[in-house]
Amino acid sequence: MSDLSQTPTATLFKQWKSGDAPSGQAMAQRFSDWYYAVTTCRLGDAHGRQPLQRACVRFQQGILSVTTAAELTNWAHGLLLEELRMAGGRIPGGDFPNQLTTGRSPTELLRLVAGKLDAAQLRLLADAYDASVELEVVSSAAEAMGGYPFAVLHARLLLKRALRDHAGVAFTEVPDAPNLDLAPLPLYEAGRMTKEVEESGFEQWMLTDMRLCKDIAEFGVFSQALRAGALRGLADAPAAAPVAPPAAAAPPASRGAATRPAPAAPRAPAEASDVSAPQATKGSGATLPLIAAGVVGVVGILMILVALAWIFLGSS
Repeated sequence: MSDLSQTPTATLFKQWKSGDAPSGQAMAQRFSDWYYAVTTCRLGDAHGRQPLQRACVRFQQGILSVTTAAELTNWAHGLLLEELRMAGGRIPGGDFPNQLTTGRSPTELLRLVAGKLDAAQLRLLADAYDASVELEVVSSAAEAMGGYPFAVLHARLLLKRALRDHAGVAFTEVPDAPNLDLAPLPLYEAGRMTKEVEESGFEQWMLTDMRLCKDIAEFGVFSQALRAGALRGLADAPAAAPVAPPAAAAPPASRGAATRPAPAAPRAPAEASDVSAPQATKGSGATLPLIAAGVVGVVGILMILVALAWIFLGSS
């Protein structure tokens, strides 16, 4: 089977509608990874679990009604936003151990490696993730370190690298240098996108980059801890020598998909007003529709993927 990780979501949708089962499988995993990244960042693992489940079920119940690729992302994102609002919206942060932290407190891990960053970087991260600190204060402090938000993105990378190298956190997305293309990332994690259209735009853009989704998902418990003040008060503690920001990496032409195992492929919609039901041969010439009707289709795939997400990054 060919690698579909670089295939645009719209193309996967069209191929799935035409009866291609592997494209359906890849599409289901992509939406599951995306939903998980958003709910984890906004609500945390535990608080996000039920909204994630409900959004996946609603996705299954309505996917057959989506007839064009152009409406797919807005439609799917709208379902998730409704569930997030019903759950109370973005939480202010907290300390939520999970399997990635091997049951250890994210706050304690952050404080353990804080000495690997200099005082200015610690203060910048503490202020950047504290929504009560005026953005002008953060921006002013970042000027001497490369400007805002790039300096925050760089400090976040150093912190993630320190957690990997000195606290044994098994991150998979730790690039050699920060990417300017991802400059809005710390604003999103800190809840500093004050306009809903800005935050929604960033979340929909996340769907085009599954490595970004993985980065946000696996750093989720630490962004929650930062928002709750995990680094507050550490800026004056003895710290390592300042580290100069590396040159920003050029935005990659394309990025790979998240590395969760793919389940069995979904089947194609048997009924769509503008798409004829595709057929495929099975056994000795018997024809079967490739898109399953009703309940077991996409939801089975999504719920399996949700379970895999909890196994990988779920609450311990």
